[in-house]
Amino acid sequence: MAKDVLVTESLSDSMIKAGAKLIERLDDRQSEVKSALWFYLSEERTWKLIIASPLVDREGPRQFYKRILDANSKAPAEEETVSLNDIGVTSLDNQIVKLIGMMIGTGDGISGVRFSRNTINGIFIEDAYIYRSNS
Repeated sequence: MAKDVLVTESLSDSMIKAGAKLIERLDDRQSEVKSALWFYLSEERTWKLIIASPLVDREGPRQFYKRILDANSKAPAEEETVSLNDIGVTSLDNQIVKLIGMMIGTGDGISGVRFSRNTINGIFIEDAYIYRSNS
C-alpha cells in the first residue's frame, strides 16, 4: 500500500513528485484535469494541491474525490501519494485558477512552473507550483 507524502511548510521534492503522479493517474482515468497546482496557504502555513476540472461541476466534488481515491489506490506500494486532506477540488470558476490561467498557460502536459511572490489583478500569490494551467 502506498504511503501519504508529508505535507510541510516547505514544498518538498516528494510533494512535487507525488502531485505529478496523481495527475498522471487522473489523466489515465479521463478526469479532465484542466488546472493543477500546489498553492501555499500563508495563514495556515501549509500547501494545498488544487485540482480544477469541469467534472467537479458536472459530477460534484464528492465524485471527483472518489476519482482521486481510486487513482491513489492504483499507486505502486513504494510510491508516495497525496492525502485527500491535502487536496482541494474545484471548478474552473475558482478565482485562483482563473488568475493563474490568465498569466500562465502550460498546455495539456505536466509542467513544473514555480510562481512566487506575484500580484495578479491586486491578488497577492505567496507561492505556487503549477503542473497545469488550461482554464
